[in-house]
Amino acid sequence: MLFSVIVPTYNRGDRIKQTIESVLTQSYSDFEVIIVDDGSTDNTESIIKSLTDNRIKYYKIENSERGAARNIGFQISSGDYVNFFDSDDLALNKHLKVAANFIKRYHKPPLFHLNFGYIDDNKRKTQAVHVENINTAIFKGNCLSCNGVFIRRDVAERNPFNEDRKISGSEDYLLWLRLASQYKFASNNEITSYIVNHDGRSQFQINYKKIKSRKLKMLEYALADPFISKMEKKKIQKIETNTYSYISLYAALAKEKSDALSFFKMAFKNDSKILFSKRGLAIIKRLF
Repeated sequence: MLFSVIVPTYNRGDRIKQTIESVLTQSYSDFEVIIVDDGSTDNTESIIKSLTDNRIKYYKIENSERGAARNIGFQISSGDYVNFFDSDDLALNKHLKVAANFIKRYHKPPLFHLNFGYIDDNKRKTQAVHVENINTAIFKGNCLSCNGVFIRRDVAERNPFNEDRKISGSEDYLLWLRLASQYKFASNNEITSYIVNHDGRSQFQINYKKIKSRKLKMLEYALADPFISKMEKKKIQKIETNTYSYISLYAALAKEKSDALSFFKMAFKNDSKILFSKRGLAIIKRLF
């Protein structure tokens, strides 16, 4: 089997069906869909069990957060490549076909990313995203969609997701940094999936204290990683600058002025160009 599409989910009964159906309608047939239900308390289980496609494998676990759910999904998968798809997003029917052609063309690359866009609940396409040089851009911030990342099995075995609940929401970015410090990220211009913007998305649930704690813990893990820590100093500084400026922005939004100023100074000390960036200007506008 070429592909294992692994879908961790938690209380997405209102959205999981359309996500799974978008994967099942692929024009490429050599795949399995592994759904890891991370202890849902809504009707997620009954909805998934109503789908009678034999390519679906459903497993329910105690709530352990996304990193652990993805790792469990990988352990029970059999595909040569794994694709971790979010349970509230949509795959176009060419998603796996484009990936299969990419694998053939580039002779089984260790990992690659397919282009993606954003769409709202009214199916209005709001933005298309493509990153020309992932291995440069990724250190400035998470520019990837989890849905667009494909990882060869041997690479995934050596590079699991961090399962610490304290970094839930940043475990994917931490893994992309680790992978980018070891491999070249190949990429494709063609949009094959959409992130659905809706009010229930976790990144729209703003809790400054949790964001601050999560981002600092993720940075701690990144700086201790045996691969990331060996990168050139400029790349590590970019990771730090992105983390500090990200916290500063959310501190400003939460009207935590002292923290906003403190973390902005830390970001500026690493890279003075942050002052003229879109994020930097947003922070200044919020503060003054």
